[in-house]
Amino acid sequence: MICLPSSSGLFLHIIRPFTFLRAITLFEKQNINQAINILKQLFGDRLSTSASVREQHGHTTTWIANQPPDAVVFAKTTDEVSSILKICHDCGCPAIAFGTGSSLEGHVNAPFGGISIDMSHFDSVLAVHQADLDVIVQPGVTREGLNQHLRDSGLFFQLILAQMPALAAWRQRVPPAPMRCGTAR
Repeated sequence: MICLPSSSGLFLHIIRPFTFLRAITLFEKQNINQAINILKQLFGDRLSTSASVREQHGHTTTWIANQPPDAVVFAKTTDEVSSILKICHDCGCPAIAFGTGSSLEGHVNAPFGGISIDMSHFDSVLAVHQADLDVIVQPGVTREGLNQHLRDSGLFFQLILAQMPALAAWRQRVPPAPMRCGTAR
């Protein structure tokens, strides 16, 4: 049996050993390689196993060491993302979503390996709600791209660096800036 210490801030749980070991075996290298082979057939050059591309997709702005995925797939449509996730699920392979690479707490790291789904091609602003000061964006939209889209509306997204971790990880509002600006929710 494995018990989490009560000092961890979590409730005390008892985990049966076979459940824990089963979770680890889902991410065996052969399962990951099987998923990579299937995805290579479907995506060709849009699947990369290059070390530099993998390291870029396993990099975060945190103290956690780089944990690159085994492969990166550059998706262009939601149907492609769906098929990648189905293949990863069927093969028992981890899948990691990658938007613009702005992870602050290791969200894009691949501690068990797997497939990184690069969604940087999903870079559209879908809706702007000026009255609510919020927008609906796809995962590949950058702060600069958002501000470019908003420039004629009198709105802009201001990033306050001291609040960046709370902003991204905990979805807290940015305090009002001297000019009219939006918030991340």
